[in-house]
Amino acid sequence: MYKESRLAFFGTYSFILIISISKACLFYIVINLMHKMDRLKPFNNFVSRQILLISYFTLSIGLLSYIAKNLVNNLTHYGFVPDNINQFWVDSEAFILMGAVIYIIATIFKKGVAIQNENDLTV
Repeated sequence: MYKESRLAFFGTYSFILIISISKACLFYIVINLMHKMDRLKPFNNFVSRQILLISYFTLSIGLLSYIAKNLVNNLTHYGFVPDNINQFWVDSEAFILMGAVIYIIATIFKKGVAIQNENDLTV
């Protein structure tokens, strides 16, 4: 692919790098959340923000993977053979669905934070 078109090569591998780095950042955020989450009072602003950030990262990974998959499939019309690179975006639909579910969980946590803060003020 590099010999045929440098633009297609660098575009494809830029998608691969961005998706891989985003997945690494996502898992770092999840690990950071697990270490800093207070298990006695899980509904706090930090947890709510982190879960919302996780949902944004997950959704963006899914959308980028879906775009990359479609672009690489379009490259086959120009004679490029994407042999081993389809493994990087095979799970794009799963990430999109997971991002939507995590966003719903984030809104529930946000409401839980509001209820917990209200209960703390009334007691």
